[in-house]
Amino acid sequence: MMNILKEEELEVKFHDNFFKDLDKLSSKDIGIFEKKREKILESPKRHKHLVGGSHCFREPITKGIRVVYFIHGNVLWFLTIGSHDKAYSDFRKRLCEIRIKYGLS
Repeated sequence: MMNILKEEELEVKFHDNFFKDLDKLSSKDIGIFEKKREKILESPKRHKHLVGGSHCFREPITKGIRVVYFIHGNVLWFLTIGSHDKAYSDFRKRLCEIRIKYGLS
């Protein structure tokens, strides 16, 4: 049986560089992200799991922009947001940084 996390149980955290990524987006794209963020919090495991990072998922923001996030216990970490290729190339490095910094397995 799949363990569904409820929004009130989730703690949301952001990689140190996530807000720098947001600064590179248009205000329209940031608005779309805010709406998608709510959907992610409602059902965090609804999208495809990413290869190369256990418990990592992606959400399309626009046709060319993706957000990548990581779930560890009841904490949802937003790792990166940006162009399709950049988001996928950055997420592994950022995931590793978070695991080392916070001693996550």
